[in-house]
Amino acid sequence: MIAVIDYNVGNVSSVLNMCRRLGVTAELMRQSDKIRRASGIILPGVGSFHVAMRNLTEFGLIDILNDCKAKGTKILGICLGMQILFEKGFEGVETAGLGYLKGNVDLIKTTAKLPHMGWNNISVGDVYFVHSYMADFTDDCIEFAEYGNVKIPAIVQKDNVMGCQFHPEKSGKVGEEILRKWMANL
Repeated sequence: MIAVIDYNVGNVSSVLNMCRRLGVTAELMRQSDKIRRASGIILPGVGSFHVAMRNLTEFGLIDILNDCKAKGTKILGICLGMQILFEKGFEGVETAGLGYLKGNVDLIKTTAKLPHMGWNNISVGDVYFVHSYMADFTDDCIEFAEYGNVKIPAIVQKDNVMGCQFHPEKSGKVGEEILRKWMANL
């Protein structure tokens, strides 16, 4: 079973619907014992970095996530969920992230209009983005999208942690294939 973390940020219904369409059991949860038994964890996200981290702290989820990461549970962050995988965010106020990936998240410095919203191309096809903040371009970036004059990390991965800056659950067949590959061997 996949644990979709309930921390009051995100479009969880579309993530749960995508899991159902892919034939995978997923449940919205914040109970520690159930999360620890999950074969995979999804951190959905729409909102702000500091609110997401505050909610994870208030709901007692950070230690649970750290334990799951340490034991090798696959973790997928989507959009804001990807951003909080990094060390620090600068949306409104400087806030420590989970620190699973090196680097920071800051406002996209581009000549193009913000937010970066709509379809954009990565190597496997077009995916759907909605965001104004981006992670540093690090060695953990395995896919990027170009937006205006900026390369945006679109998929990052290190060990059992993966993040998608875009919304795979809203990205049609390309998004389904990305999620299907992540769910393999859960």
